Amino acid sequence: MRRLVFPFLFVLLTTFCKAQIAQHGHAHNDYMHTRPLFEALENGFASIEIDVFLHNNKLIVSHTATSLDKKQDIEELYLRPIQKIIRDNGGHVYKDYTGPVIFMVELKTSADPGYAKLKEILDRYKDMLAVYHHDSLIKPGPIQILITGNKPYAAVLNEETGYATIDGDIKDLKETKYLHTITRYSDPWSLYFTWTGNGPMPQEEKDRLDTLVAEVHRKGKQIRFYAIPDKPEVWRMMLNAHVDWVNTDKLMEYNHFYLTEYNGK
Repeated sequence: MRRLVFPFLFVLLTTFCKAQIAQHGHAHNDYMHTRPLFEALENGFASIEIDVFLHNNKLIVSHTATSLDKKQDIEELYLRPIQKIIRDNGGHVYKDYTGPVIFMVELKTSADPGYAKLKEILDRYKDMLAVYHHDSLIKPGPIQILITGNKPYAAVLNEETGYATIDGDIKDLKETKYLHTITRYSDPWSLYFTWTGNGPMPQEEKDRLDTLVAEVHRKGKQIRFYAIPDKPEVWRMMLNAHVDWVNTDKLMEYNHFYLTEYNGK
């Protein structure tokens, strides 16, 4: 069996280390794909979503709180594999791309206990992690950690340095209390738009999209919409509007779209 496994892993490493980056692509619910992490890397994604439950003192990767005893944890599925990849690839995730890859960790259980456990785990991987003072990057690293779901705003704000920043809510843009813990803002598409990609986007909604992007960028943050109509017409509109992260479940399709239809023009 070992003779079969290692050549297979070598092919995987060769494939994604040479992958062209599908700029602005966010791999939504990445762990639900057949090969978590690897499919995202093979398709050049630089933002990857990982939902976790604090269960039996582990952060179990899952979308729902079912059969958690039978599922793998964040170290097994993501942190150990990416650590080996980075070491084997000279300190970067991708061979021809030196930018960071973002692990967006969604805490599905209570924020503070989940974050405390996450910090404990991340400390074992500090060689590959970016370090922050609130929302300011003070030490670059090939992996950046972004927390969403149940968000430990106060805990992050009270840290002098840490491994993570927070994914805020677009609807809370005017709130400033925890502004300096946030590096990205996200909200569901349907909270602002009815357009599903059929025909031209209504001008009123196009103006709203442009306004939200501009407001987030003025704060020096990034923006993402989730639960989008997941198709090229919407991807193109978002990219043209300078949305930072295009949320998609269609990794191969987005990669092809960006590299051949969008980026190539």
